[in-house]
Amino acid sequence: MSYFNRTFINQTLTMCLISAGLYTVSLPVLADEASDIAAIKSNLEARKPPLLAKSIQASPIAGLYEVFANGNILYVNKNVSHVIVGGALLDGATKQNLTAERLKVLTTIKFDSLPLKNAIEIKKGTGAYKFAVFSDPDCPFCKTLEQGLDKLDLTDYTAYVFLFPLKELHPDAVAKAESIWCAKDKKEAWTNLMVKGDEPAKATCANPIAENEKLANQLGVAGTPTIYLQDGQQTQSPQELVKAIKKEI
Repeated sequence: MSYFNRTFINQTLTMCLISAGLYTVSLPVLADEASDIAAIKSNLEARKPPLLAKSIQASPIAGLYEVFANGNILYVNKNVSHVIVGGALLDGATKQNLTAERLKVLTTIKFDSLPLKNAIEIKKGTGAYKFAVFSDPDCPFCKTLEQGLDKLDLTDYTAYVFLFPLKELHPDAVAKAESIWCAKDKKEAWTNLMVKGDEPAKATCANPIAENEKLANQLGVAGTPTIYLQDGQQTQSPQELVKAIKKEI
């Protein structure tokens, strides 16, 4: 239920479609693997706009490398002349989605490492279950998440809302985010907008929005809402969040 901004992929790259029957095979150890990875990194960073990879490693298919950047996985050959975008790499024997498993590992964080002072804290009941969400005040999916939690009348959780306006998609979102942060009651201003549709009164003040944008880039958050569960796992699924909260109760 989330919108993913995939504009980080350079449109001049040659796209290679992944076939429906693509399965893994044994990967021999390559003597020049390190040099291939260095070359891929350099190639990606030299493009316009540059693509900064958080990790690059050999995939289970000989000659194909896994690149993790901007919260997504793509696969490239060593010359980056061909790219697989949005494809799922499957294990032929188990049918396991290896791409999804790798994304789960690569996007998991230490929850306690988040700068919670830069988030709006919303506590319900005991506040026992903690989660964080990067959210845009003009994001329809973010509103669906907030309205869904409100309708379910869930309690005993603490939400940390990191205001993350997607300026290219929602030009007015930055001003709204700042007004919410600068409101006398941040929690009330956020809830009124997202659940009731009431616009916040315009206000300006020192705020963490720029820091939140930097943090989102570091974590590879590419869209909203992006949720971090209490165990540090990332998800875009409200259903997964609700399940986690209910399990804690």
